[in-house]
Amino acid sequence: MFVPIIKLIISSILPIMFSVIFYLAEKKTSFRKITYWHKQLIIGVVFGLLAVISTHFGIETEGAVINVRDAAPLSAGLIFGGPAGIIAGLIGGVERIFASFLGIGQSTQLACSLATLSAGFFAALLRKFVFDSNRPSLFHGLLVGITTEVFHMLLIYFTSLSNVYDAFTYIQGCTLPMTLCNGITVMFSILFVTFLDNKRIINKNKVKKIEYTFRSKLLICVLIAFSATSAFSFTLQNHIAITDTEHLLNININDVKNTINNKYTSYDTIDESISNLALDWHIGESGCVMIIDKNGTILSDRDGHIGENIAENGIDLSNFSNKENELFTSEVHGHNSFCIFSVQDDYYIVASIPKDEALFSRKITMYVTVFIEIIVFTSLFVFIFLLIKKVVVKNIDKINNSLAKITDGDLNETVNVRSNEEFAVLSDDINSTVDTLKRYIKEADERIDKELEFARQIQHSALPSVFPPYPNRTDFDIYAQMHTAKEVGGDFYDFYLLGEDKLAFLIADVSGKGIPAAMFMMTAKTLIKSLVESGIEPSEAFTRANNKLCENNEAGMFVTAWLGILDLNIGLLKYVNAGHNPPLIKRNGKYFEYICSKPNFILAGMDNIKYKAYEIQLSPGDEIFLYTDGVTEANNTSYELFGEDSLLESLNEKDGLTVKQLCNKVKSDVDKFAVNALQSDDITMLAVKLNCLLSDDSIVVSSDADSMSLVYNFIDKKLKDIEIEKSFSNKIKLVTDEIYSNIINYSDATRAKVSFFKTDKSIYLTFYDNGKPFNPLIAECPDTSLSVEERESGGLGIYIVKNTASRIDYSNKDGFNILTIIFE
Repeated sequence: MFVPIIKLIISSILPIMFSVIFYLAEKKTSFRKITYWHKQLIIGVVFGLLAVISTHFGIETEGAVINVRDAAPLSAGLIFGGPAGIIAGLIGGVERIFASFLGIGQSTQLACSLATLSAGFFAALLRKFVFDSNRPSLFHGLLVGITTEVFHMLLIYFTSLSNVYDAFTYIQGCTLPMTLCNGITVMFSILFVTFLDNKRIINKNKVKKIEYTFRSKLLICVLIAFSATSAFSFTLQNHIAITDTEHLLNININDVKNTINNKYTSYDTIDESISNLALDWHIGESGCVMIIDKNGTILSDRDGHIGENIAENGIDLSNFSNKENELFTSEVHGHNSFCIFSVQDDYYIVASIPKDEALFSRKITMYVTVFIEIIVFTSLFVFIFLLIKKVVVKNIDKINNSLAKITDGDLNETVNVRSNEEFAVLSDDINSTVDTLKRYIKEADERIDKELEFARQIQHSALPSVFPPYPNRTDFDIYAQMHTAKEVGGDFYDFYLLGEDKLAFLIADVSGKGIPAAMFMMTAKTLIKSLVESGIEPSEAFTRANNKLCENNEAGMFVTAWLGILDLNIGLLKYVNAGHNPPLIKRNGKYFEYICSKPNFILAGMDNIKYKAYEIQLSPGDEIFLYTDGVTEANNTSYELFGEDSLLESLNEKDGLTVKQLCNKVKSDVDKFAVNALQSDDITMLAVKLNCLLSDDSIVVSSDADSMSLVYNFIDKKLKDIEIEKSFSNKIKLVTDEIYSNIINYSDATRAKVSFFKTDKSIYLTFYDNGKPFNPLIAECPDTSLSVEERESGGLGIYIVKNTASRIDYSNKDGFNILTIIFE
């Protein structure tokens, strides 16, 4: 007996072991790369072979085999998938038919084969429809295993109705060990896989899904109902069996009495023949009648105990103190039996039947009833659960899915579950709530948009936005633009005149974007402007601004900034850089290049920082370009940055652009680079061009065509200031036009200066240029007597100047032509 038990244990462990093996293979080896159906086939075949092994490793008893064959397809189907369970069940079931030809469980061949086939299908259906293609819990695995074996026992009974007694013998011997072994094997297979999956076996803290709550509560109700009906059935069947037994025994005693009364007429005859009376008297299969005298000696018995004392056969004479014809239990010929006695004259007539035989009908009825109740209640549980799942849980899931989309921001999602009135009402209520919410959000958005637009207007109104900002000033050009990533931004620019001869200009970038950055920007802009307008140096302005911005800066915001102050008389630019992007400079006639100087620390980053200023000498025609990192860090859809090299290329791509055109071109190039990518940061630019160095009595310009108007405007203004005759004024303007035109067109000069000086009697007009040396005093005068066609070109302008001016002086000093024209 020891070896079969070991085999049964081994066959119970194998499904657990291979469940672990296949789980680890799926997680840690290339087995997971195999297609789903190939994996199902492999797992199904392996577990089918385990079912075959279980058939041959079972314990044979009374023509049946105690085994765990059904645990293999159950484990495969519940843990790994329905197809694997069906394949395993088919292999195990078909092989069970052939195993009977080897003498294994021949009488239960059909039932066992059908049970194993059914186990695979049960596992597949339960995993798909009850457990939603997930692994069941340990308790559910145990119940599935037990229920499957109960179905197995019912199949044995219904396929053996021609021999109910033998079938019941099989069932009685196999039910308990097979239900427990199969249930526990399936449970432990799930247990180990769940443990390896790092999932808690029991999670008390996790809120359960309503589906699990329904399933648990319904299962409890089903178990309670099953227990109650089973207890009631047992009580009823037991009472019926005992009542029937009592009735049967009383009938036989009465029959014996009637026989004695009818057959024997005298007591002498009775005494002589009574020993033969019970010899052929049968009650059921094993029951009997005994006649006993007052001393307990058996006078008649069919089992050959005549003459023996009744106590020797297990019946205590004290039982005869009970009332006649009442049932009692006692040992009769070694069997625990139901007994009834009655007194006839001087004899005891005792009728008995073994309890096993008397209660056989009760046992088989109870077994079958309990098995059927298990199947019925299990089916009822599955049906009610699926019904609740379909009618309630699925609809709740649909509503929750819609609500999840709504909470994620999709307010256009509509809840449309109308299978029942309650869900229809709930859907309408949710939709109505969402519509109300959408209306409120729309109103709030409109209000916020208005407020943000108002804030944007306020922010932009705080920045210079009218260009040209100083229409009467021709000595410089300035232009700036800002494009915020949001309605309001953290970038800002500013410029303003400090008196008549200095221009301050600034660009800055506040950390962050949106309303907080805009508010900090306004604070920084106002503070810096007030400090600069106080007349202090740029470095001191940043030092004080930094200390002030560090106060109460709980948000930890900071500012990068670049400030320059340009002396318009001499072209000297003093600037200070607080951690900002390096600006670019374009010298007259050359290309843009970055100004390389070490930046100071950011503003509002740390107090008591001393800021250092730098100087650059600008000449007429030089340009400065400032920008924020929104330009160089603009990205495209591939997350590539525009970069400093692209900015430099954009600035140098086309010459002769105004400061406005320059800024617009850079913005256009950035937009082309970004294509459809969203703007992630504010884009701000500021460009300054020094056209000339303008003082009270002179103007310094770059000698190009654009400077002609500057010089002409300078002379025109000086002439208006001294209020001379118009004819005299026109002579001076004519001279100016002729001389400066020659400088622009013929001298190859890059820089020129025109000075205007008046005394009481004379006006001195002096022209300086760094072009090739040319003395107009020695130039030949044209022959005016000739016609235009006959006269050589050139020289007419100098001729007109000589005849218009009172006196002309020329010299060349330090590489400059100096021509002074005097009018008296």
